[in-house]
Amino acid sequence: MELSKLILDGISSVANIDDQSFNRLLNNVFEVTATDKLLKANKCDIKLATDKEAYSSLLCLVVEAAKHNADSASISSTLEECRWDASHISSFVNMFQTHKEKIQTALSMISETHNQIIDVEWRQDFVIKSNNCEKICEPSYIISLKTWNPHSNSSENVPFSCTLEQLEDLVLKLKDATKCIERNAG
Repeated sequence: MELSKLILDGISSVANIDDQSFNRLLNNVFEVTATDKLLKANKCDIKLATDKEAYSSLLCLVVEAAKHNADSASISSTLEECRWDASHISSFVNMFQTHKEKIQTALSMISETHNQIIDVEWRQDFVIKSNNCEKICEPSYIISLKTWNPHSNSSENVPFSCTLEQLEDLVLKLKDATKCIERNAG
């Protein structure tokens, strides 16, 4: 877990605040990161620029530590480098360990993921004629991809139709993608 000098300086500024302000700051940071609600402007009593810097730096530390699945020892060493006293380090690490899973869950919900294809259904139709042409006589393929969204834990069908040439092109592109994945994995 690497933090910029600016963030480390902000974390270092927390070492100089009294216990009551520290506990309030810590509670505000973990309330924002471990829940899905933001602090309301009237509830958050951070007015000084140095306090805002400390608050934002602690937010960065919490998010980065959760993102990298940091253990207590690495967090403690970072805070020791920022000249925190042992009681503040212990309070921070205990609160982080308590909320770590919630923070990681919230972070995983932020990422953009695509639905996963879990099943394919298809059928072949034979088009004899259309509104525009008297006689067509060619096959048409109706394909339905069943997809699953991991965030909402729901599935949906994505239907489409294509001609034989379009279906062959799709199959070739999927084979190329499969070969590329196998090459990169091996």
